[in-house]
Amino acid sequence: MIGFSMTEEQIELVELVRSLLREEIYPTVLKTDQKNDEIFDWSYIRVLARHNLIAPLIPKEYGGRGLDFVTTSLIIEEIAAVCAGLAACMVGTLHGLLPIILAGSEDQKRRFLPLFVEREASLASFALTEPKGGSDIERLETTAQLRDGCYYIQGIKDYVINGAVSNFVTVCANGGKNRRAACQFFVVPREQVKVNKNRKTLGIRYANTAQLHFQNACVSNNNLVGDIDGAYLLLNHTLDLGRPLIGAIEVGIARAAYELVLAYAQEREQFGRPIFSNQGVSFPLVRMATSIDAARLMVWRACSLIDQEGDYTKASSMAKLFASEAGQSVTARAIDIMGAFGYTEESLLNVYFRDAKVCSIVGGTDNVQQMIIASLL
Repeated sequence: MIGFSMTEEQIELVELVRSLLREEIYPTVLKTDQKNDEIFDWSYIRVLARHNLIAPLIPKEYGGRGLDFVTTSLIIEEIAAVCAGLAACMVGTLHGLLPIILAGSEDQKRRFLPLFVEREASLASFALTEPKGGSDIERLETTAQLRDGCYYIQGIKDYVINGAVSNFVTVCANGGKNRRAACQFFVVPREQVKVNKNRKTLGIRYANTAQLHFQNACVSNNNLVGDIDGAYLLLNHTLDLGRPLIGAIEVGIARAAYELVLAYAQEREQFGRPIFSNQGVSFPLVRMATSIDAARLMVWRACSLIDQEGDYTKASSMAKLFASEAGQSVTARAIDIMGAFGYTEESLLNVYFRDAKVCSIVGGTDNVQQMIIASLL
């Protein structure tokens, strides 16, 4: 189990990421959020690419940093504390790569993983959700039919993070069987995918979110990932691994909101003294700090279990659920303390408040997490 102190390597890496983000990204975050442009801005991604941080889980033998999940969660928290949309791009890429890392052939790993360790900015995406079914992964309408050595993929996937800007899409499709045996994974090049629309989202506005249309996309047999009979387990494995990383995004958002409003409360004076001296302000800040620490520890525990190859399914869902609830509570309380200015578009608190909501949806809703946890009690 992880200790409560970071290693020297982790400290150096966190300091590197924090410095990069503060200097090169933080000054323009509010403007980027307000712009909410459909034209994707690659500049933030390039900052990560220069330091091989887009997909730090990629093993060293394929050019990656080969980081464990605990260290990756530390990086994601730092990124989310500055730009949650950028952290979402990173986690979306990891979701697209995890099936390849876990079950891909050596040829697939050699072809796809090195794309994300070069200095050129690259993203991947993971397409699971469909217009008629968000959480029902056992009844996929997107189909994959094998004809003449090629899989033809037909269907629509929605709310795909990085969908319109990724190098490729890792898509989960129905291979023609019923229920659990139907799920199969394919790596589909971007040129084979039509973008139906770019979604305008409430939060994480830096990240591209798209609806994708696969119109008989012809995918080589070499791009089928994993064993057909084991694809359902691979899907659940991928989702379980991603959940604490989504939780780390929420911890970063909550921390940013807390740090901003704490500084405000210590500087803002009313009736001749800082408002922090009022227990009506300081006590909510205490609860916020406690919630953030608890959420972070739950994320660390889940990631540590993953790194130790332990039983992490319940811990992953718990971490995501608790972090989601903590983040939404912290950002709402922060606005209450800051008052009118916190409610304006000139304040980063409004960005954090909107960003915090996404983690209760992406990677499985809070209700889905509760269903998973209940089944394992």
